[in-house]
Amino acid sequence: MKKVFFFISVLAFVACTAPESAENIVVVKERVGYAGDGGKVGIGSQASVDLIVGLDEAWQKYDTAAMSQFLSESAKFNFDDGNSVEGAESFLKIVTQQASKDTSYTWNMFYAFAVNSETDTLGGDWVNAGFNVDGTYEGEVVEKDTYNEWYYVLDGKVTNWSSHKRKRND
Repeated sequence: MKKVFFFISVLAFVACTAPESAENIVVVKERVGYAGDGGKVGIGSQASVDLIVGLDEAWQKYDTAAMSQFLSESAKFNFDDGNSVEGAESFLKIVTQQASKDTSYTWNMFYAFAVNSETDTLGGDWVNAGFNVDGTYEGEVVEKDTYNEWYYVLDGKVTNWSSHKRKRND
């Protein structure tokens, strides 16, 4: 009888013990795949994604002063046409030139996510974003493209950017 009573007492104690709060639960982020530096890839930060969203909002207004706040002065930029420039100032000159062309562009970012490598000694995130872009000339859509862009974000600034595009058939 003592064993039964002991068993019931232990069962009641366990049943009445409060579960751990959500803040005490440790979530282990699984890393999968591999990066160029040999490390496995994991989820990056929302802050890096938010930075790219902010950059895009300024870019849509061609507000180069606001854009410069998101860019490292020594950043490297690789365009979809194969051209490359170094430095935020050089990049913003090209953005200004594009804004003055006869063809105007509108776009929407339809996804963005951040990843990082476990062996990245700098500690940055790579943000990948996708855009549908329409080019309009004299009121008629003359270009429909999808852009895939990668941004390396380090210490709250874009230090590397590359852009790739393909034609859309919609």
